Amino acid sequence: MNPELLEIERKAIHLPIKEREILAERLIQSVEGVPLTEVEEAWVKEAERRFKAWSRGERKGVSTRRAFRQIRKDLGW
Repeated sequence: MNPELLEIERKAIHLPIKEREILAERLIQSVEGVPLTEVEEAWVKEAERRFKAWSRGERKGVSTRRAFRQIRKDLGW
């Protein structure tokens, strides 16, 4: 990586999590070159809502093992 990119990365890593999320989303969009669809935008908002509820302690997390077990079950694997 070139030094300028390393410096940008170093600064970005120290941003608050919400700002890093926004930056990551914008970077991904710039690579893809396509704005989010209404459905994708709705999922982003839902994910943010759920994360905020979890952060406030209103919701409990689910273990990775349990989540993947449920996903496999739902997919019939």
